[in-house]
Amino acid sequence: MGHTAAFPLLRTADLDEILALAGRILALSEPDTRGGTELWAHVATRAEVRRLLAAVPEAEVGAGSRADAATPGDSPLPFGPYSLFLELPGAARAASAARAALAVHDRIAVHWDAFCWPEVPELGLERTWKYARLQLSLHHDGTELDSPWTPQHTLFVHVGEEERAVWVAEQVGAEIIGEHTIW
Repeated sequence: MGHTAAFPLLRTADLDEILALAGRILALSEPDTRGGTELWAHVATRAEVRRLLAAVPEAEVGAGSRADAATPGDSPLPFGPYSLFLELPGAARAASAARAALAVHDRIAVHWDAFCWPEVPELGLERTWKYARLQLSLHHDGTELDSPWTPQHTLFVHVGEEERAVWVAEQVGAEIIGEHTIW
């Protein structure tokens, strides 16, 4: 896919507000079947894996994560902490899955990449899937899960060029609120 530039558009403690903005951004995008919708969480114990899988039972995960969840007890994971990727059956389930996951885990990320950014002829921007991603960092401010916990959530729009990020923000009544991160 290549590296994207992740621009923050909103930082708030209001989960409803950030989910609503994500919905408006997704509404202006064009669906594409090449991607998906995922929740990401950093886990250190089998109990954490079990709690997340129970909170989001429709999520698809790898066989290793299923095996970790099936092992009784709360022992550390055999190869150390890892990022658990929970693939959701569709974008419409992301908001309720995020709420359920946050009820059992201190920070997660929601990633959508099953869409294309539309053509913007007046800016010379072509329709593209390559750099199209939307990310919510819930209870952390960075694009990576190891960012420190915070009471706030941050929405990042991933693009190939800053002009697209500015355009997306303008379309949904937002603005870029900080420096971009190469991701």
